Amino acid sequence: MNLSVKSLLQRKTSGGNFIPEIDGLRFFAIFTVLIFHLNTAYSRELAIDWTEYLPTESFMNLGWWIVRMDLGVKVFFGISGFILAVPFILQYHYNGKIVSLKQYFIRRLTRLEPPFIITLVLFAGVHIYVLNEDPELIQSHFWASLFYLHTIIYEMPSIINPVTWSLETEVQFYVLIPFLSSLLFIKKSKKALTVLLVFFLIILSVWAKNYIYTNSTPGWDYTVFVFLSNFLTGFLFALTYLKLKSFFKIKSIGFDLLGLISVFTLFYFYKPQSDMINNLIFNTSIYLLFISTFKGKIFNKFFTTPIIYLIGGMCYTIYLIHYPFFHLLVKFSKYLLLSESYMINLSIQMLIGIPVAILVSIFFFVLIEKPCMDKDWPKKLWVFTKQGLGFSKN
Repeated sequence: MNLSVKSLLQRKTSGGNFIPEIDGLRFFAIFTVLIFHLNTAYSRELAIDWTEYLPTESFMNLGWWIVRMDLGVKVFFGISGFILAVPFILQYHYNGKIVSLKQYFIRRLTRLEPPFIITLVLFAGVHIYVLNEDPELIQSHFWASLFYLHTIIYEMPSIINPVTWSLETEVQFYVLIPFLSSLLFIKKSKKALTVLLVFFLIILSVWAKNYIYTNSTPGWDYTVFVFLSNFLTGFLFALTYLKLKSFFKIKSIGFDLLGLISVFTLFYFYKPQSDMINNLIFNTSIYLLFISTFKGKIFNKFFTTPIIYLIGGMCYTIYLIHYPFFHLLVKFSKYLLLSESYMINLSIQMLIGIPVAILVSIFFFVLIEKPCMDKDWPKKLWVFTKQGLGFSKN
């Protein structure tokens, strides 16, 4: 890949520690979500039940895999658990730099809010001025979405951009993890105690998900308590990764086999999500997939290929944009019916829709999200603004 293109698209990290495997896993997560939502948008535009054309009864049926592709969101939760856990583990177990909670929350705001707010305003405008929906209704949903309260207030994903329900869950974990860490690292030197506490909380979260999904619990279905086990699986992998760094340097084909098995069990035990055994095996599969990505020869080679980890590094932008974009695109691309086979027509939609969505996302990423990855961008913007104002007065 051209070095200038690679430099343009490569994600910046605030700590300067870039881990290509993690962005490779982000690719896996976002690609499965893209397939799931493009199929959703296409079938809705055609006003058909796509499962009549692609059976979902057995893993030998393609539909069985597609209906489970939204599991990528839970893989995202695991990745977030890993990323956010590392600084706290380094602080408490390896005498690392003390995490400033003030800087921690400021960084979350400056890094994530601008792309989120811009897309939310843009799509709210589309609902009002293009789709001619009630401005007062959209405004009320807008404010609930802006403050990450939509699923709690309305008990459903945002009507402006439905995928932001998971961002609300992520924000709850961002707030929770500093306080959770103070509990998990109650004795700094006792790493085994930390692991046991993580296991206990995973099991507790698995039980909570079962209870919330099988009982009438208004406002709880999308909260972090339902998905805490996914985040903590990433937390558990962070403990493993930091403890066994030398172990992960040596690659083995045996871990590629483990990776293939973990991908299959990831899908197989995803549904029903309320089942506690399924949930435990699903999270175990996430953990093993993470290990295989670092340890497998083929898995590591694939996930650290530049085009893979570069797309994965843009996952936040792609995630924010893709769902409304797909629903707009299929209004035009649906006329490309080259076969009576739903699968062939869906494949054509994917060949068009996914590359175009990524291309649009590249522009947004370069112009909006990547500049926000510079932790000093607010300070630089303030200096630039002052200089501009000073120049205008001279």
